This record gives sequence, structure tokens and C-alpha cells, in this order.
Amino acid sequence: MANMIYCEFLKFKRSKVRLIVFLGTLVTPLLAIINGIKNHFMHTENAVTLFGIYDSAFMFLMLLFGPLIFSIIASYLFSREYTEKTLKTLFVVPISKKKFLSSKFITLFLCILFLMLISWTEILILGWICNIAFGIEQFNFPTALFFLIKMILGAILLYFTITPFAFLAMYTRGFVIPMIVASIIVLGNVILSSSPIAVFFPWTASYLIVNNRIRQSACPASISFLIIFLVFLFSYIYSILLFEKSDID
Repeated sequence: MANMIYCEFLKFKRSKVRLIVFLGTLVTPLLAIINGIKNHFMHTENAVTLFGIYDSAFMFLMLLFGPLIFSIIASYLFSREYTEKTLKTLFVVPISKKKFLSSKFITLFLCILFLMLISWTEILILGWICNIAFGIEQFNFPTALFFLIKMILGAILLYFTITPFAFLAMYTRGFVIPMIVASIIVLGNVILSSSPIAVFFPWTASYLIVNNRIRQSACPASISFLIIFLVFLFSYIYSILLFEKSDID
């Protein structure tokens, strides 16, 4: 299993998708800092703070850029062998289909976790540069640590809600449908983020849970957790079933 995960990382490392994903993670901290500076100049009483920058970046990652960027990774990982016609060659080696697919799910999780940590680091570095340039309030380690924990929890919940794109990539054997669905979901996040029914929409509920805003609704957090976990469970199980029943071509 470890060797298969290593091979998946090697394939991802050598792909052009890696550059797109890295640039996508860099955009989020930049937008958060620009947004903080803009608000400060428009309303001088609103100081630029490290907490505010992290909070904005976290919202962008969980509701907007995260689903789009991570759906690209999922689509690439789970459709690559189909689009490049390498699946038949790969299974010349006796590999269990279930283990092969499980290694892809583990790789997807590690990629999401790594990129969330990269975003956290980029925000800290850019915040430090801005603090030297013009000063940022609340620039301290406890704030950075607080959001590090939120980033890790957010990565776990984002992973659970990204797995349907992996299934779609396998089912359609391509990028197009998963990206269309991801765009629709991002639009849904924008529309539902302030709605009472957001707790039932797993992609928005993930952000509300980590941001401790789920308590504002009448729905218990356990219901949102259950919906998110079921999304992951069904995606994983049906991906395994689909892959095991499909012909290798």
C-alpha cells in the first residue's frame, strides 16, 4: 500500500496539475490580505489583524477555492489511468483493485491536508511581511496555532466532501463533469452560507462546523456530521464497487 501511495505522489509531482493547484493555494492568502488591507483603507477604524486575514482565507478555502482546487486533484488522481490509457498496463502487475483505489483515496487526503498546511504557512509568511511593512495587530503565535488546528480540521471535513468528485471522475472517466459539479457546489456555498438550511448542505456545513457557527441553527451538529460522513462513505463504497465491476481497458 505504501508503495502505491508513493507512486501516486510521483505521478502527481510530474503532472501539470501540480502547478495549477499550487497557484490556487497561493491565490487564497493573497486575496485574504488584499481584502484586509482594502477594508482598513475604506474603514480606518478596522485594523488589519492576523486573525482577520486567517479568518478570510479560511472562508475562501472552505467555501470557494478549496472545493474547486481539491476537485481538480480528485479528478486527476481518479481519471488519469483512463485518460492516458495506462490502466491495462498497470494491472499487468498483480495488484488488488481495492488496494489500488484505497491508495488513491489516501493520497487525496494527504494532498488536501498538505495543501491546507501550505496555505496556513503562506498566510503566516505574507502576514509577517505585511507586519514588517506597515504593522499588523494581533500578530502572535497563539492566533497562528488556533488557525493551524482549524486548517487541519477543515482539511478532514473537506476531504470527506471531495470524495464524490473522485467517484464522478471514475464514472465519467474525465475532468469535465466533476469540474461542472464543483462549480455548482461552490455557487451553492455562496448562496447557502447564510441560510438556515446550510447545515444540511455538506460542503457548507463543513465550514460552519469548524467555524463553530453550527450552533446558530436549530439542527444539531451531529446531523451535519452524519450527512458529511455518509457523503464520504457512499462515495468510497460506490467507487470501489464501480471499479471492481468495470472492465480494465
